[in-house]
Amino acid sequence: MHLVSFLPVLCGWLAFPLVLATVPILNNDVTPDLVVPNRYIVKYKDAVADKGPVQARHERAVHRASRAGGSMRGILDTFALPGLRGYIVEISPSELGNLVESDLLEYIEKDTITTTAAITPTDRHSQHRMMTQYDAPRGLVRLSHRSAHTTSNEYHYAATAGLNIPIYVLDSGIRITHSEFHQSPNPNTQGSSTSRARWGANFIPSSPDTDEDGHGTHVAGIIAGTTYGVAKHAHVIAVKVLDGTGSGSMSGVLQGLDWAVKDARDKGVMRRAVVNLSLAGVYTQSVNDAVQAAVDQGMTVVCAAGNTGEDAGGYSPGSAAGAITVGAVNGTGTVGEGGENRRATFSNWGGAVDIFAEGVAVLSSGAQSDTHVKYMSGTSMAAPHVAGLAAYFIVEEGLEGEKVKARVLAVAGKGVQDRKGGADRVAYNGDGL
Repeated sequence: MHLVSFLPVLCGWLAFPLVLATVPILNNDVTPDLVVPNRYIVKYKDAVADKGPVQARHERAVHRASRAGGSMRGILDTFALPGLRGYIVEISPSELGNLVESDLLEYIEKDTITTTAAITPTDRHSQHRMMTQYDAPRGLVRLSHRSAHTTSNEYHYAATAGLNIPIYVLDSGIRITHSEFHQSPNPNTQGSSTSRARWGANFIPSSPDTDEDGHGTHVAGIIAGTTYGVAKHAHVIAVKVLDGTGSGSMSGVLQGLDWAVKDARDKGVMRRAVVNLSLAGVYTQSVNDAVQAAVDQGMTVVCAAGNTGEDAGGYSPGSAAGAITVGAVNGTGTVGEGGENRRATFSNWGGAVDIFAEGVAVLSSGAQSDTHVKYMSGTSMAAPHVAGLAAYFIVEEGLEGEKVKARVLAVAGKGVQDRKGGADRVAYNGDGL
């Protein structure tokens, strides 16, 4: 009697067909303080038709049932990356018990917290035509010198560095009015100054379209700043996934990646676009899948390795195989890290780390004013050196898609000390000394 009366309700919830196979719940071993309560990332099986009637019926049922008690918000958003389709849902434990029996789903993953991969900062108030920047920031000097022991203060680079390449900065936002992002869009022609930074999307609920933390503006400055940037003619797009404390959710990162892929596709720049992710959280399968989906579409995705001094393979998105994962070296010799070309003690390590770049006491743009600059340390600062380098090679060598990562890794210098299984590569632009 109970079984007969219960089945019609259950079947409507699952949206036919009904097969009692339990869907795995990922991230069950994550400590509660790193979990977003009652929020899950849900992935459909690849065989489920995109926006078909079965999927639509399932989503309506999930949304209705999860909101029935009045305390949960139900389905918050959907995503549709190639090979990764699903939704983000806020749902009670009791209703989750029904969801795990759906035959439509590949996995359900607990949403977790992600944070910037930065150490507490200290503020401070051509074709092939080559340029030299004198008194350049140490990270840029290192990028254009194969030897770690150079005494030069010069950054040597091609005049068209990163010209018009779109770089999606998934971070705390960008102060798009900062002077570092204003210059003529074409270095070979005269023209009025214009901004190379634009606002893209915001996935922090009820937050303004500004950089409330400063981390994203600093990262963008390393990528494309006029003074502090690697690719001085690239364009940076703000995709806000971190709040004013430098914290966000992995579901927000997934939403940001989904938006970036769609924007690049709509603008016809997919295989010349770069994504920078200077953030890290616990291993999250859905985010790694999203990174791989973007890479499979031809985007170059650069990730920070993380700052816990542990194996980067346990963190996302840096553990995503298709990404370029960047660890930090110290080229300053001033912070007790052991000197040039040595892995910074905070930097994660291991087989997931593809390359290293400067990540200690890096000077770049800040968000307090249009001329504010500051020092920050972390793999968050190392990654944008490589994101800028990717844009540099896209323009200088006409590369796109998977060839960009291959070139970044092939040109790199060697001699990283204490790399603990990370690749023996230091970012190098190939145009220096």
